[in-house]
Amino acid sequence: MVAYIKEIKNKNIEEIYESPRLDLKIFRKKSSAKTPSGLVLSHAKKFRKIGNIEMAQYMQELYKQIFNLETSEKIVFQSWKGKSGLKIFNKPDRIIVIWYKKTEKDSEPKEIKNEILKEEINKVIISINKLNENENIESSDIAVETYKRNWKSIFSDRKTHITFTHILNVLEYYGMIKYFRSGKVRVLKNVREIQEVLG
Repeated sequence: MVAYIKEIKNKNIEEIYESPRLDLKIFRKKSSAKTPSGLVLSHAKKFRKIGNIEMAQYMQELYKQIFNLETSEKIVFQSWKGKSGLKIFNKPDRIIVIWYKKTEKDSEPKEIKNEILKEEINKVIISINKLNENENIESSDIAVETYKRNWKSIFSDRKTHITFTHILNVLEYYGMIKYFRSGKVRVLKNVREIQEVLG
């Protein structure tokens, strides 16, 4: 069935009949061109608005596939330094790191989420490349080069320190560095940005 709009002139009411091939739940979502799926959804809405149902349907299916790629890529890290394992979700512009922490000794572990922009990860990569002389690099030197602050200031800033540590673990997982417990880093693969290893 082709979608059409029927205007009832006497009552000034519009009745909208939709093609059963379109998923109206998707079209009610807010679209944002900041992500690939959001961009495709905005195009799907435009095609639906002008009555090109075939293209709207095509864009709808493309949106579903891209959305699944954005949300389903889950990587489980091995346990790190005896703590609970980390999980990451790879999004188009960021990496979401999830880990679990007990707030009290006998309490249930609480899920904690850290969203790290790929732009911030790339800053760490740039610092590593700048300091790399084919020898182990102090992670504190990488932090100082990245954040342009002294190490004591970075270490005492809990959010920055945790994010920095997570970035190093992400880079290690993807085989770019070896991150030692001693706080040293060895470069295994030279890249300019994180996307080169994400594919």
